[in-house]
Amino acid sequence: MKSNMIRQVVYDLRHQPVIGIVSIIGTALSIFLIMIVVMMSRIETMPFSPESNRDRLLYGRNLHTASLTTDESGSARLDFSLAKRLYLGLKDAEAATVFTQDVESVDVCAPGAPAFVAYSQSTDHGFWKVFDFEFIAGKPYDEAAVEAGLKEAVISESVARRLYGTTDAVGREILILQQPYRVTGVVKDVSPLAKAAFAEVFKPYTVDGAKNYIWDNEDRLFGPFQAVILARSADDFPAIKAEVRSRLAVLDNELHQKGDSLVYHGQPYNQAESNYVAGSNNDSREPQMRRIRWILYAVLLLVPAINLSSMTNSRLRRRMSEIGVRRAFGCRRSSLIANIITENFLITVIGGLTGLLLCFIFGLFFSDAVFTDLEVSRSADVSMKILIDWRIYCSALIFCFILNLLSSGIPAWRASRIPPVDAINSRNI
Repeated sequence: MKSNMIRQVVYDLRHQPVIGIVSIIGTALSIFLIMIVVMMSRIETMPFSPESNRDRLLYGRNLHTASLTTDESGSARLDFSLAKRLYLGLKDAEAATVFTQDVESVDVCAPGAPAFVAYSQSTDHGFWKVFDFEFIAGKPYDEAAVEAGLKEAVISESVARRLYGTTDAVGREILILQQPYRVTGVVKDVSPLAKAAFAEVFKPYTVDGAKNYIWDNEDRLFGPFQAVILARSADDFPAIKAEVRSRLAVLDNELHQKGDSLVYHGQPYNQAESNYVAGSNNDSREPQMRRIRWILYAVLLLVPAINLSSMTNSRLRRRMSEIGVRRAFGCRRSSLIANIITENFLITVIGGLTGLLLCFIFGLFFSDAVFTDLEVSRSADVSMKILIDWRIYCSALIFCFILNLLSSGIPAWRASRIPPVDAINSRNI
């Protein structure tokens, strides 16, 4: 029976190639496009080293103040002292860090060697507790080094090889903007997709002197810093947010005395929320983006499904004479319907596997170009297990099968109830 169904599918594809191929391609493209959308969203929230704990991270990035008497307002990232005041030492947090939000392009070189550009990040010692970097050699600089402003640095594997031809770089000297630093550790290269933890050279924020990180604002509110909190569990998010909100309330009272007020935008943000903050004076747009994604999923499934339904209907109409002959020779209605549905299922599976193959080809050959951050000219090496979500794939495949089932099952049921003589002489259901 199964071999007969497979032969029937092959026969249909040979004698109705346009309808069959369009049905397969339509299913494949639906699944492929849905998986691309899923890839784009997963890459922003999927945990991977050194951001393996994304499901436990909260981000405090911006501050927004407004005048109580005028229309003036101010918003930017945080001054270090303010970030520390708001986000460090929270009782329900496992760890927290304050570091510069944007990487900086700096010239680096080994003594006596030509310089090249690398991306630098200035951090505190808590940075190494929040993010799980893989150290190839050495260790990170510690709290004492940060407090003392020691010129120590952690570098990436590729930078170490380019500087010294090896990853055995601990204790060696590196020149960053012509200033000598001592290498304390070497970490595996970080993907630019790890937007919070990415850099190629890491150094204490204190090494250049605190004045370089103080912006020209009287109240010491704004600066280049952000904070990231590592919770013990995502269940602790409400308690952490409540504690931060109480600290913000104290700050708001202080601002009121100076004629300003604090505009609260729901910080600290979780990983998904932090990806959709457009500017320092806006709320996160994550709920709107989530709704847009669901609408896009529906469009990518329903529009091809409507076309596939008409194709399947057309394919079935062409087989009316065959259905009549089979009914005339005693084929049961249930068997006839089951055969047609199974044949349709096989075509859906072929289309689904074709869509999966397209996803793998895209992941292997085109993901770097799509996912590389335009602000950071480094290749984004993306693991296939990050890109492919099997639950979404299976859900899309099942949804396509259900739609194809409706488009074939109902006409098959109607066709099975037509008298054999009428079916043999008819071209329409």
